[in-house]
Amino acid sequence: MAMTFGWKADSRYSVGAQIAADRLNAIRSSAGEITPRAVVEDARHGNSPLHPCFEWDDGKAADAHRLQQARHMIGSLVVVKIDDAPVIRETRAFLHVTTDSTRYEPVEVVVNTPDLRAEVLGRAKAEIQRWRDRYAAYADFGTVVSAIDELLAGEQPASVPGPVRRGGAGMAGRG
Repeated sequence: MAMTFGWKADSRYSVGAQIAADRLNAIRSSAGEITPRAVVEDARHGNSPLHPCFEWDDGKAADAHRLQQARHMIGSLVVVKIDDAPVIRETRAFLHVTTDSTRYEPVEVVVNTPDLRAEVLGRAKAEIQRWRDRYAAYADFGTVVSAIDELLAGEQPASVPGPVRRGGAGMAGRG
């Protein structure tokens, strides 16, 4: 079966997708599997078509790695209690936003700021759409895909709940 490959819309690589996919298949053929380590080892060689996809300056790569660690740390913080009420649904404490500048904002700021809330909801809908597109061919997910179709066809909810507290509502409306 012949396949043609492309990059996802938000991907930024200096190598064509078909070239990258062909190389990954070649790695699988020679190494028996595709792993991140096998890809980096292949790309390390200057003649590999994957070489330009990686940062080879160790100083820049180390800084990029630390930035990724910071993103992971920020994204790992969750709200566990509001006032004295425990939160029963895990909710990220800080959300990534790009309105005005790329940054993280506390969830209560995002929930109560219309343009930030719209941005996060738009990104969530795009993620849901990507999930739907990825798994729609599997009959096992028919019910979920139908529910997603209904959600995406409907209007945006009037309010966005924040963390659900035991015995209370979410952050929407908290001020």
